[in-house]
Amino acid sequence: MLISCHSLRVSKGVRGLPGSFQSASRNVPSAKSLMYFGVLLASGVFFIFIAFTMFLPVIVLVPQKFGICFTIGCALIVGSFFALKGPRYQLVHMSSRERLPFTLGFVGSMVGTIYVSMWLHSYVLSVLFSLLQVVSLSYYAISYFPGGSSGLKFISSTIASSVLRCFGR
Repeated sequence: MLISCHSLRVSKGVRGLPGSFQSASRNVPSAKSLMYFGVLLASGVFFIFIAFTMFLPVIVLVPQKFGICFTIGCALIVGSFFALKGPRYQLVHMSSRERLPFTLGFVGSMVGTIYVSMWLHSYVLSVLFSLLQVVSLSYYAISYFPGGSSGLKFISSTIASSVLRCFGR
């Protein structure tokens, strides 16, 4: 009798825990979301791979092709996270106070790359915006790591102060 009463108390305590399987599995994406995520991510990586293997060696001749291919790859990779997490959550996440500068820099460099490549047909600006996009993509990706934003602020302030000291300010 003592054992059955004790086991009743234990099972009652297990049922009363704040977390449950349902609450833990609520944030797991569906199979459809995972499929879209995988397809978009793989497509984005493919476009970036093509940009670096086919168009980077000839960037002197056709910088527009590198810029457009790289931008499409970046957009597909960002789109894959929209498919995985949901558009509303991803937009809120990207526009949070901590991530907003990185998001604006990244999206701005993507729009700038497309604009100078498609409409201005400027070689110099295409190369400049492509480089800016590579740097902003790196900053954007690093900002997702724990401590990434504060680490980036520290590194950029250190580099800025070193450059200013070199030039006598």
